[in-house]
Amino acid sequence: MKYKRISFGQGKGSITHNNRTFIANNVDKNRITDNITFISRPINEVYDELFGDAVECYNARQKRNDRKIHDTYYEHLFHCKPSNSVITASDKRKSFYEDVVQIGKMEDSGYGTEDFQLVADCLTEYMNGFQARNPNFHVFNAVLHMDEATPHLHIDYIPIGHYKRGMDTQNGIAQALKEMCYGEGKQAIARWREKEVDVLNEICRSHGIEQLPPEKARGTLEVSEYKEQRRKAEQLAVENEKSQSELDALNDELKSATEKKVKIVEIDSIETKKSRFSKNKISISEEDFQNLSNLAKKQVAGVKQNKNLFS
Repeated sequence: MKYKRISFGQGKGSITHNNRTFIANNVDKNRITDNITFISRPINEVYDELFGDAVECYNARQKRNDRKIHDTYYEHLFHCKPSNSVITASDKRKSFYEDVVQIGKMEDSGYGTEDFQLVADCLTEYMNGFQARNPNFHVFNAVLHMDEATPHLHIDYIPIGHYKRGMDTQNGIAQALKEMCYGEGKQAIARWREKEVDVLNEICRSHGIEQLPPEKARGTLEVSEYKEQRRKAEQLAVENEKSQSELDALNDELKSATEKKVKIVEIDSIETKKSRFSKNKISISEEDFQNLSNLAKKQVAGVKQNKNLFS
């Protein structure tokens, strides 16, 4: 069994990047033809297909002209022409959503490794069942990138919800998730994503791959930004380890100094008195003499031990 990390996170959402209309620096131009395009349709056509009839039915029910939708549904929501990048409406609805799915890392599944094609096959199998599993997420663009460091999927979809008020069919991710039985609230999308990861895990296991503990998704960061943040995090980890070592050394020095202070206090506490035979000599009790002798032996033993450590 092979062990790999699975990444399943929200993408930035750029159709021009996904379809290689725009080619970033991390793309190997000689391998662009290796990419697999599952579906690629213009977003304006898809919006008209999904919501065109709903707009007509809605307008037919309106008695006042100012309540009718006079633009396309896309323009009505986002107040701009259809775009190949994600547009967010005033009510927080997005023109489309993107998920980026990857199995493994460059080190164990990247271009040139023996598992490069294996993870690509797993991702292909996962994508082939995506639309059937998620009927309320209409996929209009999906590409498996094989021309970067590690194979990964870009899945772009429009959420479809059905309503009793207003248009009967609308762009609405909360309603879409509810209709697909993922409940309501902020955790609905998390429950959906967890279920999809379970599906991906099953596919991976059938190909001899077991999931390692997941890492935090990079969210909407560009690859270069993500790598820079990882580099900084690793650097901080090294600095923290060094600082901890220095702190441990200081604690050892403090402990040693404290022990020496205690020994000095013990010596100072010994009761002394002048001898009858000489004013320059002192005498101590037999018990105090024995304690002082034992203390001296411990100090000599400590010096020998330290000497052995550094010899």
